[in-house]
Amino acid sequence: MTGALDRFKKLFNRRRHQRYFVEEGTLVVISPCSIDHEEKTVRLIDISKGGMAFIYQGSPSGIEKSSFLQMITKKPPYRTDNLRFDTVSDIPVSESTESSGQFRRRGVKFKWMGFCDESALENLINEVTLCEK
Repeated sequence: MTGALDRFKKLFNRRRHQRYFVEEGTLVVISPCSIDHEEKTVRLIDISKGGMAFIYQGSPSGIEKSSFLQMITKKPPYRTDNLRFDTVSDIPVSESTESSGQFRRRGVKFKWMGFCDESALENLINEVTLCEK
């Protein structure tokens, strides 16, 4: 019975990779493509082998559509190499009116990585994971 239920869940689950909630204090540093925007440090919410979601404050134009990011952890090596990503979604966290001080949730997917980077990402996910989402 459990096997049939698992197959039914997978049929309606659109994600290719399981997402995991992460430890508090796991941060993301977003480096913009242009010099017109500053680096931002934001809180990571969840992560998978294919992408992640984080919370930031401000307007969507404050973060470039496509740029580089690094993850910061409490344990060594403390900071990952640059990862390229594309934005999948960017929505307000609350129902409040649009403002520059509003918190937003951005979902991103990782661009292609080499085998070594994928292996390092998998190790990082194992380190910062709390539980499945």
